[in-house]
Amino acid sequence: MKRFWHILLFFLLFSVGIKDYIEAAGSNSPYKVLILHSYTEDLITYSSFSDLIAEKLEKKNIPTNTQTFYLDCERYNEEEENARMYHYLDSIKSWNPDIILVNDDQATYTLMACNHPLGKTTPVVFSGVNFPNWSLLKQHPNFTGFWDKPNYMKTIELIEKLYGPSNILFFKNARFMSRESFRAIQEEIKDTGRTLRIGLFHQKRNEYPDDICPGEPGKSVLYTTETAYLSAQSLLSIFQNKPYTACLQIILDFDVLTIGRLANVPNFTVINNGFNDDRGITGGYFTTLDIQTDIVSERAADILQGASPTNYSIIESPKTYAFDWNEMGRFNIKKRDLPEGSVIYNLPFYERYHKAMIIGGSLFILLIIYIIAQLILMYKREFNRKKQIQTNLFKERRFLRLALEGGNTYAWKLEKGRFIFEDDFFIDNKIDPREMSLTDLLAITYPDDREHLRSHIRDIYAGIWEETTIQCRFNFNSKEYCWWELRYNHGEDKADAEQTVIGLCLNIQSFKDKEDRLKILQEKAEEANKMKSAFLANMSHEIRTPLNAIVGFSNLLQEESDLTPEEKETFKDTINKNSDLLLKLINDILELSRIESGRMTFDFETFRLNDLIDEIYQTHLLLIPPHIQFIKDAPSAEINVYVDRFRFTQVITNFINNAVKFTKQGYIKLGYEFKKEENNVYIYVEDSGIGISREAIEKVFERFYKQDEFAQGTGLGLSICKTIAERLEGDILISSEEGKGSRFTLKIPVKL
Repeated sequence: MKRFWHILLFFLLFSVGIKDYIEAAGSNSPYKVLILHSYTEDLITYSSFSDLIAEKLEKKNIPTNTQTFYLDCERYNEEEENARMYHYLDSIKSWNPDIILVNDDQATYTLMACNHPLGKTTPVVFSGVNFPNWSLLKQHPNFTGFWDKPNYMKTIELIEKLYGPSNILFFKNARFMSRESFRAIQEEIKDTGRTLRIGLFHQKRNEYPDDICPGEPGKSVLYTTETAYLSAQSLLSIFQNKPYTACLQIILDFDVLTIGRLANVPNFTVINNGFNDDRGITGGYFTTLDIQTDIVSERAADILQGASPTNYSIIESPKTYAFDWNEMGRFNIKKRDLPEGSVIYNLPFYERYHKAMIIGGSLFILLIIYIIAQLILMYKREFNRKKQIQTNLFKERRFLRLALEGGNTYAWKLEKGRFIFEDDFFIDNKIDPREMSLTDLLAITYPDDREHLRSHIRDIYAGIWEETTIQCRFNFNSKEYCWWELRYNHGEDKADAEQTVIGLCLNIQSFKDKEDRLKILQEKAEEANKMKSAFLANMSHEIRTPLNAIVGFSNLLQEESDLTPEEKETFKDTINKNSDLLLKLINDILELSRIESGRMTFDFETFRLNDLIDEIYQTHLLLIPPHIQFIKDAPSAEINVYVDRFRFTQVITNFINNAVKFTKQGYIKLGYEFKKEENNVYIYVEDSGIGISREAIEKVFERFYKQDEFAQGTGLGLSICKTIAERLEGDILISSEEGKGSRFTLKIPVKL
């Protein structure tokens, strides 16, 4: 029996725990919140409204799952709005929201008028409603909310406070909201002495608009007209000559919001739509978005936590004076002119915390003064002690300064693990005086010398060396490494690790530079010797080749009597070609000799480029093989060049001869291009020959380089041409593709 009661008690406790767990889990699930807006999502205030509601409910530990619907009431008529609202509510009925939050008049009215079951059974909190439909609200006990009753007089009085008696313009239209607003304005200004006129302001006295509410002279006049009667051009011309002091926004009208950005007078409002939305609204007396979301989130939280909408009556929403700082600056409105308690949006940091910054700055200055005073007291206390220490340091100084004249030689010492150099060392090398540890000295030592220096320091402490020297590269001035020689003497007591080591440091960079120059000269001499040997070997080969042909075929002509006339003619032609080749080789060698000795002469004159091109073209026209087309592409421009005629012709002729050598068929083109922006002319020889590989292009200017070892030539022509081009203040450019041809270009400046 006792066991039975124990089991029963266990199950009871388990059931209670499960129940609490389920309730706790259920309480953490998000509430489904439906938000309905009257207009489109283009209004930033709408997206801000939804975000602020979710954020403020979250702070009350009420997680939400939000959906938003935009009625777009400017686009549809009443019947279409009711159909859109009913269709949308029908599409989410399975979602079944826990509460509906409605923003502005049209969405609130349409939710009731569409007669959807969700609008009759789900708790609803409305806000931003200027003119509630009281008859429909009585039929919907599930509705509660806040009446955003516009206070036109407060906003008009605000304009008069800033500007005195004013001409105030507001726009209206034929919609319900506008009609109700116009009726309310008439009631509020009645018997106040202010005038209400239908129509726009005119300068001529006999063209004043009709007075709806006559007023007293010297008091404010309100003008109104319907935007439907005005073209876009008329809307913009309204504010010419500044006939109005300010504009008043009484309804959400997108045409009016557009005018607010373009108007040359401030635009005040009685509603929060469009405010702080870059719509040109300066401010007004109204329920701000922060106030609206505060009261709506508070009411929604109570209902979601179990309260009934019938527990709350519909009340007016609180209002305040609100202004946009950017618009205030635009119309030179000062903070001191605003009503007390005004809320300013977009206030800069320095304006928002102006007083705090002054107080903080004052406290900071006081703190600085206190710190300075303490430092002065500390200085006075320490002055005598420091003076005594400095005197003792000078008296006890054991540093032996080795005065050597002429030469970068300075004294140094190693004392208690720190390297200390004399003052002249720092002055002469233009560096800040400092003591250096071994780590500091190694940090400015050339990487390859660090281990060498470290081993010497170890030997110093070990007492291995009594007197020795070391050469290392140091970067004392943080600019470049220089060679220094350290000489040192360990002293008498080698066993004392703390004993001071003294020595000299010498700047031996000049000696090292001379040593490097001697090495370079030696290497150049060796290289020149190798080049001479290579040159002689190349010359021997290049001269023997045509010479063997000349001697061989000459012997054949002399010794062979049975040669046919064709064979004799072939042998003669071969002898002549090799003679020409040998002559060209000798000429190239002579040219190379002149280049090496610097005796290549130039006779500069000014020539018409077209004359030089024509001359070269006519010279080679008959020499080009008949199976190759020789083309001239020279513009008719008057271009002068300052060149040596012979050397210029030598370069272009070399280009043409190379093109003939490697072009079996196709064409060879001689021409030029003038680039005025560079003031350079590009003379080119282009062919459709075998082309040059990328690797070969990099070598073509090397002496004795030949792309085809079996082709005639010495391999010196382009090397000589390169030198000539540089003397002509130009360059040689090469572009080529194997199998398609090449283009050799001489770039030289144009004579102005």
